[in-house]
Amino acid sequence: MSVRELRFPEGFLWGTATSSHQVEGGNTNNDWWAWERSGAHIHDHSRSGAACEWWCGRAEEDVTVAAQLGQNAHRLSVEWSRLEPHFGIYDPEAFARYRRLLEHMRGLGMEPVVTLHHFTLPRWAAKVGGWANRVVVQRFAALAAQCARRLGDLVTMWCTINEPAVLVYNAYAGRQWPPGVGRFDVGLRALRHLLLAHAAAYQAIHDVQPGARVGLVFNMPLLEPFRPGHPLDRLVAFWQDWLFNEVKVRAVREGRLVPPLAVPARRVTGLRGACDFVGLNYYGRYAVKFDPLAPGALFGRHVQEPTVRLGRTDWGQIAPEGLTKHLLRLRSLDRPLYVTENGVCDPFDVVRPRFLVEHVRAVHRAIQAGADVRGYFHWSLVDNFEWAEGWSARFGLIALNPFTQERRPRRSAEIYAHICRTNSVPAAAASPQE
Repeated sequence: MSVRELRFPEGFLWGTATSSHQVEGGNTNNDWWAWERSGAHIHDHSRSGAACEWWCGRAEEDVTVAAQLGQNAHRLSVEWSRLEPHFGIYDPEAFARYRRLLEHMRGLGMEPVVTLHHFTLPRWAAKVGGWANRVVVQRFAALAAQCARRLGDLVTMWCTINEPAVLVYNAYAGRQWPPGVGRFDVGLRALRHLLLAHAAAYQAIHDVQPGARVGLVFNMPLLEPFRPGHPLDRLVAFWQDWLFNEVKVRAVREGRLVPPLAVPARRVTGLRGACDFVGLNYYGRYAVKFDPLAPGALFGRHVQEPTVRLGRTDWGQIAPEGLTKHLLRLRSLDRPLYVTENGVCDPFDVVRPRFLVEHVRAVHRAIQAGADVRGYFHWSLVDNFEWAEGWSARFGLIALNPFTQERRPRRSAEIYAHICRTNSVPAAAASPQE
């Protein structure tokens, strides 16, 4: 391996990401807990159950290991259904539990990056239609204010909503996640409300905590024509990218909802520039081929091979160049950027070591080309309950047995530790220890 290394800026944040329902366990009061128990919604028929036992105290153990592995930050989420178990009633004990975890992280010298909404809703919010009902927008803003008021002395970086388009695609336009509506028009309404909720929460946090940094997290796959010279492939790839990626970027940059979110386009008060930073979640590339028999996918079928696939979920083709492209694309927002999730489903840790190194190099290329990237968070710290895939999808740097709660760091955990400790990544093709 070459001794030459690619250095990152001083103060760069290196961490991993988790979300409350996937790691805490016992989240009995949210929409996902009920969804797991009704029918065959989970592909491997498993349930979140005790998850990784974070709520019972294992969180401190796991983030301590993360700090020992050189990570100086961690992205986590708070569970709305714990904090506001009933409409307008907040639970001080739940806030106290998060305070203990955040204080522990601060004691380890780790910067907490806290997400307020990572896919789950309290049952009372789900009963009124979830994000399809505009009343949830103001309830979310109220939650954001409460979190800033009660936790703001420990948190300076807040992510309002994680991956709004992914949530809409799976839960409102699709049927894979709760509430499983399966209507495109309801999906568009839910996406509008999620963007409004971000703007409302952004203002609510700043009203309480003026010095806070508040951001929105996008999932942006790389969508490219399967046959670059074929006009119909180019057209359907453009429209899929427009609907899944571009409408969100324009909403934040211009403060406008553009078609098909709004016809004609219209401005939204408080949305323009309502980000102090932007989070990018990136997993892979999709090759889009025109298919007249796929109207639900805008007549574009994903045909890339090889791909990372499990059950009915396709995480796309491994393509580090897409991470660089999207970071450079997001420069148009003129805000600091963070890679808030990037990882691969790999239970045997065969692909992950090289995947990790190549994607960190892709971040470095974006910085060299002018992107203001200030942190990278790998998904995930530990194996966890992966939504509709259940426990069959393994993304953790630390392997976890959900039956015994035994933890075992994978080889990629030490490879990432080398990157975190040195604030650099090898320039050569080989990964550390290869």
